[in-house]
Amino acid sequence: MEIKETIGIDVSKLPFDVTIHSTQAYSRFENDQKGFKIMLKWVKKNTDFTSQETLYVFEHTGLYSFKLSTFFTEEKLQFVMVSGLEIKRSMGIVRGKDDSKAIARYGYRLRDELEPTTLPSEKLRSLKILLSLRETKVRQRAGDKATLKGIQKSL
Repeated sequence: MEIKETIGIDVSKLPFDVTIHSTQAYSRFENDQKGFKIMLKWVKKNTDFTSQETLYVFEHTGLYSFKLSTFFTEEKLQFVMVSGLEIKRSMGIVRGKDDSKAIARYGYRLRDELEPTTLPSEKLRSLKILLSLRETKVRQRAGDKATLKGIQKSL
């Protein structure tokens, strides 16, 4: 089905901002299951397009966007997670900060080219999280060793 509407979402730790491209309707929701459900009701109320004609676009922000992408997958909604840098580059030089609006505009302009995101299996996602944690711990350990070595030299 052809994408006729894009919803731009600026995800952060607690709230997330949403802009509907065609109507420029804007609202803010909590970044949790309850907030996701309220957002879907708000979108249905503020747009004339079906869920099959709608594409949700948001930045890939790691843990902050993970819950949202899981929710969209469970609800069988089309969504795209995009690099924040890619969105910023597409905007050019812009004054002010209105990220969800810019994301909605980005998604609308590229709606024919963007491929909906599909999340990997639960096991693969768990493995990726564990590998990411391991990399963090290895870097911390290397930093701790360097700090200890510096302290020992100064004594």
